[in-house]
Amino acid sequence: MDILIVDENEVVRRQLFWALRRGNALHEAAGRAEARAILAGLQPDVILLELLEEGDADETPGVALVEELLGAADPPIILIITRSNRKDVAARLLRIGVLDIFSKPLNLEELPIVLKRAERLQGISLAGNEAATGPGTGRDEGATAEPRAEPNLDIVGVDPRIKQILEQIRRIAPTPVSVLITGETGTGKERFAQAVHKLSDRRDCRFVPLNCAVLTDTLVEDELFGHEKGAFTGAIERRKGKFEYANKGTLFLDEIGDISPVLQSKFLRVVQERQFERLGGNQPIDTDFRLICATHRDIFRMTKEGTFRDDLLFRINVVSFKIPPLRERRGDIKLLAKTFLQQYVREFGRTEEMSFSREVVRFMYDYHWPGNIRELKHFVERAVALNEGRVIGPEALPEDLQSEPVGESLAANGGPFDTLVKRYKRQLVMEALQTAGNNKIQTAQMLGISRSYLFKLIKQLAVPN
Repeated sequence: MDILIVDENEVVRRQLFWALRRGNALHEAAGRAEARAILAGLQPDVILLELLEEGDADETPGVALVEELLGAADPPIILIITRSNRKDVAARLLRIGVLDIFSKPLNLEELPIVLKRAERLQGISLAGNEAATGPGTGRDEGATAEPRAEPNLDIVGVDPRIKQILEQIRRIAPTPVSVLITGETGTGKERFAQAVHKLSDRRDCRFVPLNCAVLTDTLVEDELFGHEKGAFTGAIERRKGKFEYANKGTLFLDEIGDISPVLQSKFLRVVQERQFERLGGNQPIDTDFRLICATHRDIFRMTKEGTFRDDLLFRINVVSFKIPPLRERRGDIKLLAKTFLQQYVREFGRTEEMSFSREVVRFMYDYHWPGNIRELKHFVERAVALNEGRVIGPEALPEDLQSEPVGESLAANGGPFDTLVKRYKRQLVMEALQTAGNNKIQTAQMLGISRSYLFKLIKQLAVPN
């Protein structure tokens, strides 16, 4: 792994060099100015940065450099070394994406453990660091390290909002409270519902999902309640419903906002009484399930409009959280893409490791991802399936995102990918401006970017407004 050490103190740089030399390519800079010169020709995986330099009045110059580095298309993992004891600065650094902060004098035993976390984020093998964290350190890595990706929950993310949601899930999972998960289509709402189930005391019983959006009301009712033999034409035998199957387990109803008011009323009774009858039957059946609902709709506005029962909302919305769209989780894009890449390399039986080119990484950061994580996953799946080499290049860009065939672009000029990306970004901004009636604030919100960056794009891309 490429590591850049930035510190004025040569003794500190030597200490870090000897602590991290095994299995890593180390580079040194005696301050921010020298670091910028090195970064012009190097893209390190990790930067160890001293926040304060001699002559600094405060932490502002160091924080500004960190923000600049983390704002890049393919940002490095940043670890801060500092003699500053300002908690507000530390909180700000962690909030904008710094992985960890070390106070001087350094505890060199902690560094290899934190680098293991960086390894998980980068997907890079650190063959030499195993020895550094082996016998003799007296540390339990599993207990000390806090990996950003949690395999047991199958949720990947470094975004602070994702971490906050996971902490909330850990707190409420052992309780029986109902949970409402909101967020756009493709953000992974069911994955978070499964996390609640896995951390609950019902984990050894069934997790029973039902997508209400893909079925008619009649079919949703049959799926939930089940039916007795002869209840309707074609009911040739008794059939258990989701309410029954979910007994002692968890019932997950996706797109709860799509069911009609009539079915909402029937569902409310079951939620209140935990008792129901199969269709065509009159025998009450008791059930005990943990209820988790999800929707991409603004269900709170629906209650005000009268299309969703407020008394049902009170029942399902004991605890709620909103999953942010992928365009607002730029820091998670590369990590998610690498996770999907490893998955499909295994599934497709590829014998060589694969990686993304810088152009494709830049595209993934720039693209709006209207289909969210689901769209990113399909993008990676397609790329692995079609790519013949080890590096996934610009040809992985789906044709529906190109305004002209890639082959013709290649013949026309030597740099087609950047041209295509700029053209797409211009079209995206123009459409958003038109949809928002040229309102810059609404346009920036729609695109998930700041107003200042929107104005910068308008100027750079010559967008008429």
